[in-house]
Amino acid sequence: MDQNELEKIVALVTRQVMAAMENKGCTAIAEDRDMLLVCGCADAVPKDLSRDMVLMDLEDYRTHKEITRYKRVVVTKLHIAQLADIALGRPTDEVSCAVTYALLSGVEVIMLEDALTFRRFKDKGSNALYNTLEKYARTLSVYGVKTYRPKSNIVVPGAQLARFAQQTPAVPRGSAMPNVGKLVTETDARLLIMAQGNPVRIPVGSIITPLARDVFAHAGVEVIRD
Repeated sequence: MDQNELEKIVALVTRQVMAAMENKGCTAIAEDRDMLLVCGCADAVPKDLSRDMVLMDLEDYRTHKEITRYKRVVVTKLHIAQLADIALGRPTDEVSCAVTYALLSGVEVIMLEDALTFRRFKDKGSNALYNTLEKYARTLSVYGVKTYRPKSNIVVPGAQLARFAQQTPAVPRGSAMPNVGKLVTETDARLLIMAQGNPVRIPVGSIITPLARDVFAHAGVEVIRD
């Protein structure tokens, strides 16, 4: 090994050591304070949600893969695929993973009122599709996702759904059951399980879709028609 090659190796090792020390120092400073994970644009996070907290982006979550290092998750933008994946419990990308595991781990999740991108299509096309997406949004509220209202600067669970209440079916509670002859979809099945537990009771005449049957079977829930 000649002198030039040795100097190149020493320079490379030095740069790597310095970078590692710098990253360690930044992490130590961040971990001295509560951390907030931002799913979307950090500039869109309201100040009262981030006060006295260190904002971390998805790169930090990608590096550590540990949702409990954050005290709060704030969603500033949620695309249609991410909304559906979270509602159906099938995390696929970093945003849906972060939100899903935050909910499962008891980490607070707050979504800005204008975070749902599909709402800009209201009254422009298929109402059936739009209402299905609203149903997914309602499911997130049931799971525990809170909504931030910028005008009043308060966080209200499920508040973003108030103006759509007449367009979406109510979440089954207690012994409540769908109407006779209603089509029980995959999402309906999940809501029925959350509301009734095991067994789930539905009236005779209700039609259960194959995906809904899979949800009941996967959860080990008995379906009783009466």
